[in-house]
Amino acid sequence: MRSALAYKPSRERAPARERMLPPPRTLTARPVRRAARRKAGAAARVAVFTFVPLLMLVAYVALTAELAAQTYRLNADQMQQAQLVQADDDLRQRVAQAQSVAKLEAAAAALHMKEPGHVAVLTLPPASTKPTTAALGARLASFKRLFFAP
Repeated sequence: MRSALAYKPSRERAPARERMLPPPRTLTARPVRRAARRKAGAAARVAVFTFVPLLMLVAYVALTAELAAQTYRLNADQMQQAQLVQADDDLRQRVAQAQSVAKLEAAAAALHMKEPGHVAVLTLPPASTKPTTAALGARLASFKRLFFAP
């Protein structure tokens, strides 16, 4: 250990207690800083306690205004729905009246239509399964029939 100390240029060292102390200050520097901190903290508290409730109040008013606007839109939409339902009911009633038997009988009488006296039912022969001739072949066959009598 002595060899390590031998290489130091100066042997004079300050005591450990003096090295750890901060540089001396004036007596008024510390109270001035404390007062400045107190003023800044008080200003910050005043700002927080003023602006936070004010911000909450503005948010409440904005939300209430939006709620009122949505309520007005909902009422307008409900009125429009009621009008559309009424119009739909009116149209359905008009269709039902137009399709009524009395209305159809009146329209038929205006066109001089009447019920037939005799109703005939026609039965058609079943469809043939043999292939049909093409249109050109059918025309040629009918053309030959005109000139050649059997």
